[in-house]
Amino acid sequence: MPVTDKEPVGLAADLDALTEVPAARKGPPCSVGAVLTSVDEETAATLRRILSTRTVSSTAIAEVLNQHGRSITAYTVARHRRRGEANGCRCTR
Repeated sequence: MPVTDKEPVGLAADLDALTEVPAARKGPPCSVGAVLTSVDEETAATLRRILSTRTVSSTAIAEVLNQHGRSITAYTVARHRRRGEANGCRCTR
């Protein structure tokens, strides 16, 4: 197939379009994020507020979530609190 003037422009446009595609997510979803999407809005708002309260430890939050049937570790809670950072979970900030 002969190269036409149109192919490089189309190729360049298609390559540029790759930057607009969201990156593929790897690994399992965040357990804290799953809780936030599975509970009612009032509970989710309370959990978000507690997650952003630095005087409440990740261990304490994990213990309460576990008491209510959620299998979540303190490490998972701490990782969710760091979301948006290189060592945080993939949930949006």
